[in-house]
Amino acid sequence: MLKKHQSLAIDVTKAENRRCILPKQPLICSYQAGWENICLEYYQQPAFESPEHYTLDYTLVIYLGCESQLQRRLGEFRKLERLKPGDVVVIPPRAIHAATTTQKSEFIILMLDADLINRVVGDGWESGVVEVTPHFAKPDPLIYQIGLALKNTLTLGTLGNHFYADSMATALAVHLLQHYSIRRQPRQECYQGLTNSKLRKVQEFILNHLTEDLLIGAIADEIGMSKYHFARLFKQSTGLSPYQYVIKCRIERAKILLSKEKKRISEVASMVGFSDQSQFSRHFKRLVGVTPQEVIRNHSRVKP
Repeated sequence: MLKKHQSLAIDVTKAENRRCILPKQPLICSYQAGWENICLEYYQQPAFESPEHYTLDYTLVIYLGCESQLQRRLGEFRKLERLKPGDVVVIPPRAIHAATTTQKSEFIILMLDADLINRVVGDGWESGVVEVTPHFAKPDPLIYQIGLALKNTLTLGTLGNHFYADSMATALAVHLLQHYSIRRQPRQECYQGLTNSKLRKVQEFILNHLTEDLLIGAIADEIGMSKYHFARLFKQSTGLSPYQYVIKCRIERAKILLSKEKKRISEVASMVGFSDQSQFSRHFKRLVGVTPQEVIRNHSRVKP
């Protein structure tokens, strides 16, 4: 039945095909950011009626702004939805979707590569059928916060946003499989984490490449492991995600540079991999408890 309907629906997997679905272009999008497994589009739309369409990716629609009302077709079902900020719609690949509303709306669309979900299934679940199913709008605080965080990091253009987006894509994939799938099999947990030799190799690689825009795939490649499996084992070993660990290492090196070398804060920020001094200062204060300027001032006081 689904394939029959698909012949009449529009395939909007490609960005250019999505332009005929909604009246206005996205205000923010991730096309130029180089994100690998996830795409973000942010919209503010007037009243609209979208034709039937589908995509080969997993699609999440995250509603922002004021409450509104919308008539939606999702798969073989239709529903009049009363949308509230924080509501999320889950649309799996090939599910027919259409929507009509007489009110303005504000929302984020996240598209996850279907191959990402397949790889996460292969890494973290026992064999068996796992299928993410369509879900009409309902609150999901985790997806809502991840959507806002990705929109923010894209707007600011912060260093490492490829790495951050990739980490969030993996988190979203796991979340979908845990909470929006059917016939889910128990996860295979590994409580040992990385071996000592692999952990040391990863730590050395990170320390030797702190000034680079480190991608989780590059780190995982050092020990011959998929990035999704690596991220889980790394956190079990260190208590931190790879992204958090990289930030921690950068700040630790910055503490040494601020104490021993007469350099401006902007120079130190650049030397440890931050292109934005304000971002560096924010992370420094959060992890150290004082600002970089306070470290410099305190060090000057104790000099003979």
